[in-house]
Amino acid sequence: MVNFFRWIIGFVRFRFENGFKDGFLNSCYEQQLAVRNICIVDECLVAECAAGHYLRLCRVARQHGGRLRIIRKRGIIFPFLKIKNRFGLLAGAVAFAVIVSFLSGFVWHIDVAGNSRITENEIKAFLSDNGLSEGVYWDNVDKDKIENLMMACFDDCAWVHINELGTTARVEVSETRVKPELADTSGAANLKAVQDGVIVKATVYDGWGVAQKGDAVTKGDLLISGVYESELKKGNQFAHARGEYIAQVTEPFELVVSRKQSYKSYTTNSKHKTLAFFGIDIPLTFGRADSGSADISTHAEYLKINGNNIPVGIVTTSASNYVVADKTLSDRELTALCEKEIERKLKAQFSDCEIVKKKIDINLTADSAQVNGKITCLKNIGEEVPIKIKKTKKK
Repeated sequence: MVNFFRWIIGFVRFRFENGFKDGFLNSCYEQQLAVRNICIVDECLVAECAAGHYLRLCRVARQHGGRLRIIRKRGIIFPFLKIKNRFGLLAGAVAFAVIVSFLSGFVWHIDVAGNSRITENEIKAFLSDNGLSEGVYWDNVDKDKIENLMMACFDDCAWVHINELGTTARVEVSETRVKPELADTSGAANLKAVQDGVIVKATVYDGWGVAQKGDAVTKGDLLISGVYESELKKGNQFAHARGEYIAQVTEPFELVVSRKQSYKSYTTNSKHKTLAFFGIDIPLTFGRADSGSADISTHAEYLKINGNNIPVGIVTTSASNYVVADKTLSDRELTALCEKEIERKLKAQFSDCEIVKKKIDINLTADSAQVNGKITCLKNIGEEVPIKIKKTKKK
């Protein structure tokens, strides 16, 4: 710790030559001038003193017929002494410190965390409408008011907190838990088939099963009945039939792919860099990215202090220019494109089914490819149908 403070205030190692050494040391003691690490080297006295005492030691040395020569200087003060007369550098450093201190009181970055159902764009738009956006002064932001308004306006928001991390506003969001939708089991209902098929699995949750595994059913057939006769009660009794009936069904598949396709033909690539300095964009390259017929992407690299972004960095905008060209596909190219489109449509159309068999034919014509086929899959064909009960008035 002592060496650290000596480095802060600065110290000088010197050599006393051609004088009365004992008298010099006695005078230093009388005038309370601290001299450390004293030794004799080549009949000369070598010692160290604080940088602020050196000039006084020079006068004491002359009084005793000697002189001092500096051997080494150490400390943080000496580099600044070299520019002590350059007032422009000092003024610039002070101005920079004042500007950075002033601008650090603004919000220059908004970070949103914890959201999944509420999008980041929705949150930032709401914050901007209520006084929290990039470039506003921190003291003008009413964090408690914004937090309460956000919880009131977003049904999915259970809790929100805005943290001030330097120039970054970190918005931490906790969303409500999604309650599972419960099936409406009030009232009597039957379970009927919505299409033709052969049942491969029958599971009854409530009601009385009519169709069994291996039965062939058609659209509208009764699978589970919600009406039964009780041995203990008179008349028909009713229930809400529920269950899962997995059947093997066959569905048609059709698709048309045009032989004439439009493609993007990329011509040139360009990059444009901008220096972002506390909300001010300073171009570093000539020209700008063309957004007319180009794919634009932006990448920003900001300086970080303690893991937090500060609004100083380089923003790179990349532009891939293109022209739209029409192309007439050959039979081979059309067939390859057709196969990709078939796979894409199968995934979209039969996302809730298990495909067990597919028979697809591709017919090429002068203008397009015609796709026809049949898809055999496993799907749940049960549908709950309410039972209308007529009440008769007692006479």
